[in-house]
Amino acid sequence: MHFNRKNVKELLLDAILFSLGIIAISLLYENNLLLTFTMIFLWCFGIYFWHKKRDIVLFVSGAIFGPLGETVAIYFGVWNYANPTFLGIPLWLPLAWGMAIVMIVRFAELFIKMEKK
Repeated sequence: MHFNRKNVKELLLDAILFSLGIIAISLLYENNLLLTFTMIFLWCFGIYFWHKKRDIVLFVSGAIFGPLGETVAIYFGVWNYANPTFLGIPLWLPLAWGMAIVMIVRFAELFIKMEKK
């Protein structure tokens, strides 16, 4: 695997943003509004770096289909959230799903790119 400065910078930035999202969710899940605004802030920070049209499409797809799947699972009793807002899910969940999808794809592409070099 070939690590160049650009790849390491991308990986580090994505890992930091992912970690901040996990920390925010873990610490703020009881306050849906505050967590939602925090996730919006993190997304705005991320979109500054992920400004490709594809990243926006990935985000919107994840923000729609992730919570949709969770809503079905919640309906059938698979799990539930401690502080749901609408249809059994918290207000911030679509943002978390959108960001997660973008990050998963970015991590995978970066590792594939580094492996090919």
